[in-house]
Amino acid sequence: MKKAFKFVLILMVALMATACGAKQDIPEAAGKAAEKSATNGNTLEEIKKKGEITIAVDDTFPPMNYRNDKNELVGFDIDLAKAVSEELGVKANFIPTAWDGILPGLDAKRYDIIMSSMGITEERKQKVDFVEYLRLGQILAVQSGNPLNIRTKEDLSGKKVGVQMGSTSESAAREIDGVKELKAYNGYTDVFNDLALGRVEGVIVAEAVGRYYKTLKPKVFDVAGDPFLKMPVGIAVRKDDDSLEKALNDAVQKLKEDGTFSKISNKWFGEDVTRQ
Repeated sequence: MKKAFKFVLILMVALMATACGAKQDIPEAAGKAAEKSATNGNTLEEIKKKGEITIAVDDTFPPMNYRNDKNELVGFDIDLAKAVSEELGVKANFIPTAWDGILPGLDAKRYDIIMSSMGITEERKQKVDFVEYLRLGQILAVQSGNPLNIRTKEDLSGKKVGVQMGSTSESAAREIDGVKELKAYNGYTDVFNDLALGRVEGVIVAEAVGRYYKTLKPKVFDVAGDPFLKMPVGIAVRKDDDSLEKALNDAVQKLKEDGTFSKISNKWFGEDVTRQ
């Protein structure tokens, strides 16, 4: 009797161990598949259901995304994002976000997409997918009259250079040999304030932004040389949000075909950048 009880006990322990092992192995693979399935496509459905799409923007990036005199959020990206949202049949809800935390915020699902003139780089493509809608070059911004005769990015050697933290401009600046000091700021308002005060001697910035500041304060700022490092700009979406990515791409193409994109471009740049 004791032997029979001992045998049954051993058998039960063996079965429990097998069950625990299966519990560890099988759900891990199944869980990953389920997680991917839950992510893939659901964002677009949720957007349609709630009737709005949440969009992260950096509101210190004129003329792309910034605050006007009435503290209203305006700019090229703002107008285009509203048009894209309309094509999706929903309203745009903008979430102003500091640039250095904008990608982690997307991953944490604090918003649905990022539409803030984000340069498409190989490093960023490892983290998110993109819908390209524009190409922007970098340019050198200097004090009016260009007192230091800065003409190319190589002329920034030995100079104090300002950039926006985490931007493609910062990446470009780090490639320049001999920069005396690279100062990275949270927003371009602070970058250009320090340029005006002489705390930095040159700024690497997206061409549209540099020319905007020159037009805004021609007695304070200027741009020098030709644009360089022209790169694609895109709407960032989370990996595996395939249906949302396709819907956004279709919307952008539609706006380019029907002339809406050109109208918005002419309003903010004075030219149709779709032809570049």
